[in-house]
Amino acid sequence: MEKSLLFIFSSLFIISFILSIHAIVDLSSLTSGSEETETADYHFAFFLPREFYSFFRSVASGAQEAAEELDCALSFHTIGNDSLDLEMARFSGIDGVVLYPSINEEEARRILDEFDDSGISVVLIEHTLSDSSPWPFVGTNNFDIGKKIGNLIKSRSGSPLQIAVVYSMKSPGIYAEKDLVGLGITSTLGPLLETPLESRITNLNPLDAEELTYEMLLNEPWISTIVFTDTSDTLAATQVLIDMNMVGTVRLIGFGTEDAILDYVEKGILEATIATNPWDIGYNAVKVLVNQQSEGHMPGYVDTGVEIVTERNVDRFRKNGSRR
Repeated sequence: MEKSLLFIFSSLFIISFILSIHAIVDLSSLTSGSEETETADYHFAFFLPREFYSFFRSVASGAQEAAEELDCALSFHTIGNDSLDLEMARFSGIDGVVLYPSINEEEARRILDEFDDSGISVVLIEHTLSDSSPWPFVGTNNFDIGKKIGNLIKSRSGSPLQIAVVYSMKSPGIYAEKDLVGLGITSTLGPLLETPLESRITNLNPLDAEELTYEMLLNEPWISTIVFTDTSDTLAATQVLIDMNMVGTVRLIGFGTEDAILDYVEKGILEATIATNPWDIGYNAVKVLVNQQSEGHMPGYVDTGVEIVTERNVDRFRKNGSRR
């Protein structure tokens, strides 16, 4: 009976994975072939959001390079509104899971506990859970993101500042720790802030950032700098700024390294953009899992750093910054 259930669950996982390929075609080419999977020492499964900007492609690229060096097989899966693939993963014979936990936190904790009970190692990337569970984390320090933003603003303006930071449910890693980002900014700017840091939030609707930007530009002209913490919000807001012919009237600091965003930085439309290191995140996530399998332990936290990209270093970053 147990073998029959295991076969059924394994089959469901495989079928679900095949269907998910259609939603993550850019990553599917990085998934290990069957022959490599059979000969590899370990098999790890990555679960990434359906909205796989260049950030997630770079995560996959770094992971693949580590897998080649360390003789691992990888598979990539999408995780959206449901967690069926993630639920079924523990029946598939994998050794470890790398998860960007974009699903409900209570559900995520339940599933992670099930992995732990099954002896499957787990690494979270870019987004921790708001509890004391000791899940290993590989990614960016959000307080450091705030400090880097604050230092950039300070270096370019000595006058009193009125700043708004736009957080997004589309980027749960930063959204869940938005207080740390804000603390990093305020601790760096201190008395330069004329008014307390203002926060805005966009939802999962990709058009939400457009509406918010229009409202802020029209109704809150006293805001001198707007900081975005999501890639799609950055693209939407920048286009609004261009459409309204208001480039230069307010400073925009964006997030991400999409080619269009780097173009906006190069042209001076965006003051700068926040660049995390997704290639290093993927690479280190695999290393952490291999260390757990081979040595029996792994670090609780690996900080992969953050960089501010401006017109001064955008060319270097295009060539070297994200290893895309």
